[in-house]
Parts: sequence; structure tokens; C-alpha cells
Amino acid sequence: MVFKFFNGLSAACAFYLFCFVLNNVERIAGLALIQLYYGFYYTTWSILPAVHTAGETWGGLVMSAVFLAAVFFCKTKQWSGLNIEINTDSDGSGSGVPFVIGLGVVHYTIICISNYIDWTEHSISSTAFGFGTLLSIVLVFIIQLLKGRNALSIWLMFLALTLLGLAALLYDSPVSIVSGSFAYGLGDSLGYIILYYLCAGAIKRSKSLRMFRLYCVVYFTEYYIISSLFSFYFQYFDGPDKVLAFAIVLVLVCLCLLFMPLIQKRLFDADWTDGLYLRDMEEYSRSLAETEKINARDRLNLTPREQEIFTMLLEGKAPKEIAFTLKVGYDTVHFHQKNLYRKLGIKSRSELFAQYLSETKLN
Repeated sequence: MVFKFFNGLSAACAFYLFCFVLNNVERIAGLALIQLYYGFYYTTWSILPAVHTAGETWGGLVMSAVFLAAVFFCKTKQWSGLNIEINTDSDGSGSGVPFVIGLGVVHYTIICISNYIDWTEHSISSTAFGFGTLLSIVLVFIIQLLKGRNALSIWLMFLALTLLGLAALLYDSPVSIVSGSFAYGLGDSLGYIILYYLCAGAIKRSKSLRMFRLYCVVYFTEYYIISSLFSFYFQYFDGPDKVLAFAIVLVLVCLCLLFMPLIQKRLFDADWTDGLYLRDMEEYSRSLAETEKINARDRLNLTPREQEIFTMLLEGKAPKEIAFTLKVGYDTVHFHQKNLYRKLGIKSRSELFAQYLSETKLN
């Protein structure tokens, strides 16, 4: 009981700092650290039973402690200099937190159903599942950081891979069990990483303690109530009803796809991320200052991100270069570029150059 209490307490403290202190790159690194633990755990528990036993006793506590330490020491600042900005009166409107919480409920429900049919002795290969988890770490770093794609691509991969994995597990052949376990492990891990990544970014953008509390309440409800209901209901089955579980997951995936245009507009296309900022880069400080003067003089009402896109476009940077520099998705840059052009009343970069390049060069 004491172990579980302190394990939960350390996880809660870590999640608070995860939301309000870390930037996007540090969040990805932290989530990769967690999934690295689970990937190693699942790939070795069938080969080394002692690893399984350790994971159920002190392994979780050690992992929580390591993650907590990583969250505290990712930045060199002391507590007094963390400059965590939280508004206790903010309702977090426009932050995307309710949407990502909704996706979190869908993800958790799929995992509960999947666990029901998967975690029997011979219905899944824990080793293949673990390898899928380990591969997810590589994919997330490539897609999110190197390629600069937005989180929607990873969320869609989670839906597709989970569904394909469960479909393969409907069959009992060795090939289907291994391939289904691998696809399911890959999808499950991608969903876990991207949801926490999205949630933390949205909560930090909202600067709302109310949104943070809302997420914690929903997570508590999922863990203790939804899980209990599933356990109570499934105990009436003599064996795993794989077809029923697959059908439920299929319905949930279809609902996600049905509402995808709304979710994309309110969550994936919005700049909820913090990324990096030009004001922290010395080589852009002068150019950004000129942009701020133009914005104030012409009353353009550009947002801070739009001013950065404006500055870098005039510097001759392509959208992919901007995404890589700011550590945000390419689609996020495109989203702000469209808004920027609309406010300036232009339709192309050539018009942007014609209207503002000579002025910035003179200054």
C-alpha cells in the first residue's frame, strides 16, 4: 500500500512538471524514456521471469523516480527561476484540452478492451509486443522531431495499427499472434506517447489550473471506475470474446474518423505547442524586433507565432526549415502562414517580399 501511494504521488508530481515546465522536445524524450522501460520489460519477461517479478515490485517505483528526476533536472534553473505561469481563474477556452481529454478516454477504452482479449497466456506474444513498443520510440522521434509532422499522423497510426493488430489476433496461428502482437504494441505505444504529448502541450498553452485538475479527475475516473466496470462485465465471459472486442474497437475507430475534421480543426491544427521561440535565438533578435515594429505600426494584430513566421519567411526560410528551427510541426507552420497571409491581404511569398522585404533591409 505504501509503495503504491508513493508511486502514484511521484507520478502526479512528475505530470504537473511535465505539463508546465518542459518544452516539446523534453516531453518527447521523457515519454521515450517511459516506453523504453516498457519495451525492455515486455521483451524480456517471457525470457527472464526474474525481470517480470522485479517489474511488478520495485521496477515501477524506480522508473517513476528516474522520470521524476529527469523532469526536475532537464532544465538547469532552480525552482525559484522556473517561471511557471498558471492562471487559477482561467477556464482554458481555446486550448484544446477538452478535445485531447476526449481522445484520451477513447484511447483508454480501446486499451481496456484490448487488454481483456490480449493478456491471456497464449493469445499474445509479449516479446513481439515489446519490440513494437521499442520501434514506436524511433518512429515518434523521426515523425515528430526530424520530419516535423503534426501529431495527427501519429494518432491515425495508433488507430490503424491497433485495429490491424487486433484483427490479426482473431486468428490463433503463430504468425498472426506474432504479427498482431507487434502491430498492437506499436500502435498502443504510439497512442500513449502522442496523447500525453498533446495533453501536456494543451494544458501548458491554457495556463489553466482548472484544465489540469479536469484532466486529473478524468484520469482518476478512467483508472478506477472504467477499469472496474470492464473487469466486472468481463468476468461473466468464460473466455475472451475476440470478435466482440474487435467490433467495439472498430466502432470507436470509426467514430474517431467521423469526427476527425472537427478534432483536426480544434486540436491538431491549432498551435497548442510551445516549441522554441525566436526571441531566445540571438541571430533572429534584430529581425524579430523589426517585425514587431511593423506589426505595431500597421496594426496587423499578428500573434507571436505569426510574427516569427513573418520574420523567417523574409529571411528566405522555407516552411520545413521554419518547422525544424522552431521544433513545431510543418502543418503548424502552414496553419500560421495562411493566417498571416490573410491578415496581410496577400496570397504568396512574392507579394510578401514585394511589400516588406525592402523595408526590413533598409532598417
